[in-house]
Amino acid sequence: MRCTVIGNWGGCCRKNEACSGYLLTHDGFHLLLDCGSGVLSVLQNVIDLNDLHHVFLSHYHFDHYSDAGCAVYSRLVNTQIGRTSQKLRFYALENEEKFSELTWEPYSDVTAVAASDRIQIGPFSCTFHKTLHPVDCLAIRVEAGGKSLVYTADTGYCEELAAFAENADLLISECSLYAPAGGEKSGHLNAEQAGLLGARASCQTLLLSHLPLYGDLEQLRVQAQKNYHGRLLLASKLMTIDL
Repeated sequence: MRCTVIGNWGGCCRKNEACSGYLLTHDGFHLLLDCGSGVLSVLQNVIDLNDLHHVFLSHYHFDHYSDAGCAVYSRLVNTQIGRTSQKLRFYALENEEKFSELTWEPYSDVTAVAASDRIQIGPFSCTFHKTLHPVDCLAIRVEAGGKSLVYTADTGYCEELAAFAENADLLISECSLYAPAGGEKSGHLNAEQAGLLGARASCQTLLLSHLPLYGDLEQLRVQAQKNYHGRLLLASKLMTIDL
């Protein structure tokens, strides 16, 4: 299983980059985790949009789902001009009106997912966990080829999430803040908390993402290493990690 970072910024992306988006590939099959601002543009450096057929949306904040509408429109146009005939399929929470907007028959549809669900998407076995965030949000665990990846999406710190991510080969943890700033009310992690999450989960590799637009990003690494002593990476556009 390969993970390619498409976008790694929280809230707003830097010039020519993107907010949350991670492309998983296994045996030629693609699954996109989140589709935030700028993701659709950057994604085309990796695959043709007509080769993307499955998209998981963790929640309905703009930096995680705003390019979903563009993805649907791309599928509409490319279907009409004969470049593809395969429907674009979303997997998302059913709790908001935006859920129904993801279905544009015959070009796209959406499957409802919830905490504790288990679904199979091609070669990927997927389970979900509710995170601590002001709106409903799901973390996802993806397993394929004997490897596992956990993506926290947006969350405050909780031990239950560490248990959900236990022994993951790759943990993609949001890291919105520099310590000692706390993200309890906003539902985000600072770097020390992200490191603690990785340590509690005993993950093989910890990838810090959903990064702040300000400050010295290397300080995030230093702060996370106070708690996590394994392989630690800072996400960057088009970074690839093979599991």
